[in-house]
Amino acid sequence: MKTADTVNAKLAAPGSELPVRPDSAFGRARPTLVFIALWLLLDTLSNARYPAEEPAFWYLIPSTDVIVIFLCFVLLGQLEWRLPQGVRWLLVVWLFVVRFVRFGDGIQLRFYAQPFNLYTDLKLVPELGRFAYSTLKWWQFGSLVLASSALLLGFFWGSNTALRYAERYLRDAKHSYVFGSLVLSAFALTLLVGHAPQNDALYRSGFAASAMPRLGHELRFLFQIYWRKADQARAIARTAERLASEPTDLAKLGGKSVHLILIESYGQAVMERPQFVAAMRGTFDSFESELGARGYSMVSNVLDSPTYGGHSWLAHATLDTGIRTENQLEYEVVCAEKPKAIAQFFHDAGYRTVLAGPGTTRPWPKGDFLAFEHKYYLWNFEYAGPSYAWATMPDQYVLDFIARRELAAAHDPLFIQYILVSSHAPWSDLPPVIDDWSKIENGAVYRTLETRHFPVVWPNFAQASEPYIESIRYDFQVLQRYLADFVKDDSLVIILGDHQPVADVNGHSPSHGVPVHVLSRAPALLEPFAARGYTKGMRPHPTGKRPGLETFLPDFLADFSLAKRPAPRKPAGH
Repeated sequence: MKTADTVNAKLAAPGSELPVRPDSAFGRARPTLVFIALWLLLDTLSNARYPAEEPAFWYLIPSTDVIVIFLCFVLLGQLEWRLPQGVRWLLVVWLFVVRFVRFGDGIQLRFYAQPFNLYTDLKLVPELGRFAYSTLKWWQFGSLVLASSALLLGFFWGSNTALRYAERYLRDAKHSYVFGSLVLSAFALTLLVGHAPQNDALYRSGFAASAMPRLGHELRFLFQIYWRKADQARAIARTAERLASEPTDLAKLGGKSVHLILIESYGQAVMERPQFVAAMRGTFDSFESELGARGYSMVSNVLDSPTYGGHSWLAHATLDTGIRTENQLEYEVVCAEKPKAIAQFFHDAGYRTVLAGPGTTRPWPKGDFLAFEHKYYLWNFEYAGPSYAWATMPDQYVLDFIARRELAAAHDPLFIQYILVSSHAPWSDLPPVIDDWSKIENGAVYRTLETRHFPVVWPNFAQASEPYIESIRYDFQVLQRYLADFVKDDSLVIILGDHQPVADVNGHSPSHGVPVHVLSRAPALLEPFAARGYTKGMRPHPTGKRPGLETFLPDFLADFSLAKRPAPRKPAGH
């Protein structure tokens, strides 16, 4: 039987990575201390859900998966077998997949109220990089890239070192007894301390929950992709069949132009959180008062968005097609199936269709199925000013550009869909309002004006409530001027949000609600909305279940189209 001194001597041999001094008490204890430290590292890598909210230091609780790996090491030691190096690297890769999914869950659950999905969300990872690039200073972004690269290398080196050390440590039977005692002690202590019920998913009895069920969910999703795509395709077909069987000529609009204005991150929280209600009171009062004096009537409601905290394109696709699109897989099916979208209905009714999308920064062939005749993306706006965090240009510039380029030269009725971006996260940089719109020109004037800067740093949006509501106030201030001074006819104006802001800003509300406001100088155009429960003014008072954003297009077509005339019957004998 091996003595402790013999074991320590072997562990101290070159390549053992257990530098001990067997002639001292600390030397004899040090391998165990190092083992515990590396064990805690592996537990942290397996358990932590950062940046999701989680109890402090809970991730140091023994991971079920790490314990199983260590038990295998104990068995190998008793059999005097060594773990092949290739197998150890497979364990490192497995740990990396677990860490990647846990980190993805942390982002998705904290900001978008849904779990991460490898198949649908992995392709969105570059978007996270673009978001960081557009919202950080060059040196901050460079530091982030270097730190991320160092962490990635450190992960692989540290995981491999920890597993190799643990395997060698647990070859000794006495060390396996120490390991067993530590496991039982940690199990009992975790049960004794307990945890809050809302954290049940993090635990498995006295241990941290295994990652295997989570990875199993990913595998099941992969096997179900065909059926999920088929379900979405059937939903698209049902919507197309429904719209084809109903009137869609939009004749009841009487040739009035329609402005569909989406405000980024404008959610129901603006109508519910006391601090937001107070901040918007004067803005809404001014909006109602001035536009009312200019002949506008207005009604409002709340609709239910398919997304939360971000992923705006899912809401836009839902609004434009009438097909609820809740994740990237469903979105890709919509883009592939190319259903008839709102712009095509307006085009068929004789409208000039325009999309103003300043947030589109590169070619977007997927969006061609939306069938807008004229599209203004970043490179079409001729903007010569600075960007504002994620926003490529101020919304006031977008509105002024469209007024000069489209409204001033309009001959046919217009359908314009605006996707405003100044209220996009992280809200750290907001443009000033320019009172004299004639000075805006190509936007170079913004380089001479002071930017409102707020200390908001991703991923912590706890301090973002003030800049968020300021961005919403900004949009309604410039929209007030735009509608008062540039939209001079009886156009129908629809202003709505695409999703709630992130949970840190919306007060952790579970609501997916987004406000919608409908305005016109022709009161008759508002009657169909009032009949559907919209209430007078800018402050909606929804009752009962919120209609989904996917109901907007079918309802709009039904309310503003004349009933189809039945096909003439053929004379008898033919």
